[in-house]
Amino acid sequence: MKTAEMDPTALKTIRRIITSCVYGNLATVGADGKSPRVRPVCAFLQEDFSILIPSHRDTRKIEELRKNPRVEICFVDAAHWQVRVAGEVEVVTDEGVKKRLTETTLDPKLWRGFFPNGEKDERFVLYRLLPESFEWMKEWEMNYKRVEVPS
Repeated sequence: MKTAEMDPTALKTIRRIITSCVYGNLATVGADGKSPRVRPVCAFLQEDFSILIPSHRDTRKIEELRKNPRVEICFVDAAHWQVRVAGEVEVVTDEGVKKRLTETTLDPKLWRGFFPNGEKDERFVLYRLLPESFEWMKEWEMNYKRVEVPS
């Protein structure tokens, strides 16, 4: 991903909105291949503008993403700014990335509640969203600003 080639002001706005949100709403294609599915997820923006999305192995999105890794996630902050990020997810198997996430984001007790064995827990599935585009606007502007991520 070549976000370094993107407008710094746009990146600053995107980062501000996403990092101010506790959750994003992740849209996938249902296992039937037709129905949209949306759910709130914890999502963590990385320095390279990829987004880490942890999940429990026993959720519906695991099968949905296996069949179709294309997603969109939408963040809306308290001031009603929104960012939509479209792209594809990949599974992160690196336990170091999982460990860093569990040690630097949410309360460790919360992480241990879902994944008692931490980064080694077999139920802990971690996705990385590789953005292809970002769209953002202030609510009621009705005019998204859009940037494609250079490949």
